[in-house]
Amino acid sequence: MPTLAGTVKIAGDVEFFYEESGLNGLDPTNYTTVVFIHGMGFSGVSLYRRGYGLSTPWSEKELDLLQSSDKEDHKAYLRLAGLQIVRFLLTFAASQSIPRYSKEQKTGGVILLGWSIGGAYSNAALANLDALATEEFRDLESYLHTVIYYDMSLVATGLQSPRPYQSFLFAPTVEERWEIFKQWISSFFAHPNVYSHDSSDLELVHPRQDKPGSLHGLTDEEVAEMTAPQMYATHDAATLVIKVEVFADLVRRALFDKQYASQYLPDLKVSGPSAIFGEGAEKARDLRGAYLERGNHFVFLDEPQWALAQFKAVTER
Repeated sequence: MPTLAGTVKIAGDVEFFYEESGLNGLDPTNYTTVVFIHGMGFSGVSLYRRGYGLSTPWSEKELDLLQSSDKEDHKAYLRLAGLQIVRFLLTFAASQSIPRYSKEQKTGGVILLGWSIGGAYSNAALANLDALATEEFRDLESYLHTVIYYDMSLVATGLQSPRPYQSFLFAPTVEERWEIFKQWISSFFAHPNVYSHDSSDLELVHPRQDKPGSLHGLTDEEVAEMTAPQMYATHDAATLVIKVEVFADLVRRALFDKQYASQYLPDLKVSGPSAIFGEGAEKARDLRGAYLERGNHFVFLDEPQWALAQFKAVTER
């Protein structure tokens, strides 16, 4: 299917670049839009986060918030980033005249899919809906009905790492770290037991040798088109330094705050990793977890039609 591209301008001079599949074969009055928020160093799909592709880079003033050692600055950065995602959704929906969500037919509207560290931006969007103007929120309510977290980065969940499995990624130079990260993040792993809920039953360091990673077979040019090493080394590396409690607070407000959820998108469905977030984490939204029978971090690249079918199925459960 041919890929279309465009830009959406939100407040001020900020523009988001995006790629889309178009409406080929779809009923233009009855379809569902999936907005994909990509992870660290990789883009080439749907919405390009700021600094990636043709999306507006972050300003020095905005980066000061991210690079600060103050938790309040980190919260301000995530609030800003989340609201910009929301305003992209609203502006894109209006500019493309996408159909609003029909609760009866369960079609139309928007599914927001956060992949890897992209899940942090989904959380930032959900956690700051009270900053929207009433008209903005009413529009969003008529579109956004489901949020999916696919293989969300552990740091984005606000949970402590169970063991220092990523220490091998810290090579002497940025170039070496990027090459190691690319290979590791796109590999397949044989886990002793994925159903035990015990992190010691996960293989997180040694990739399978009998199955090539998802980038195997791609040309250097193809890999370059879907990656941004400079963003991996700068902006996204800085995001990983945000204190874990800031991400934890974000997750709690977005997904586990009953009072907040009752006021902002109370019917929202959330599909993704299930985890225990400790005292004060209540069942506030329709939260569901699911396992895929196969695939790795890049299942949507290896098996796009199958992956899409799995994402669709989890929204209909």
